Amino acid sequence: MNRTDPVATPAGRRSAKSLPQRDADATRSRILEAAKKHFSQNSYEGVGVREIAADAAVDPALISRYFGSKEGLFREIAGQAFGAGKFLADGIEELPARVIRILTGEVDLGDWRGGYDPLRFLLSSIGSPTAGPILAKYLERDFLAPLSSSLGGRNRRERAAILAGQIIGFAVMRIVLSISGSDPAEKAASRRVLAEALATCIAPDREPNGKSRSRKPAG
Repeated sequence: MNRTDPVATPAGRRSAKSLPQRDADATRSRILEAAKKHFSQNSYEGVGVREIAADAAVDPALISRYFGSKEGLFREIAGQAFGAGKFLADGIEELPARVIRILTGEVDLGDWRGGYDPLRFLLSSIGSPTAGPILAKYLERDFLAPLSSSLGGRNRRERAAILAGQIIGFAVMRIVLSISGSDPAEKAASRRVLAEALATCIAPDREPNGKSRSRKPAG
């Protein structure tokens, strides 16, 4: 006899505590994947628990069971969305080159428009009074803080914020350039300017004219 997921339909529903762990994990994963897509394509306030549950083929009550609430589900996604590790894998000095490699590939616009994308997830809900502070918290913890701790010299927090702004801003422009079909020369110039701007923020103790600050001898 074929077995169906007992949480997929109300008729077959039973307590999550009685489910085999693998079934519970699979159900939780389906909810997360459905929620990622919905929160990428709509604002926090524009997403309903029932819509997520329908896409995940589960009873809406299971969202509360596994995540506590819609807000708890959103927090779970935000807590995994903004890691800086892929940009810092080769050290802070190599960050400009890694950013260029990661952010200058071809964009799958179908995926961008219809699937999950961390950037679109951020942009969709950053203005929400509920979701905005959640996004800010995890951007600070997972993106700004690692960038800041990797920098040397003065004003590390401020320089990390500028680096993050440049990376996120270029990620947005990457979508714009893909949609507009800009020519290769324009894209190459954009990459060059971005690399120079990132390198300027990374270099410690720079004066506005680009010269290094003079250091007083010890003693």
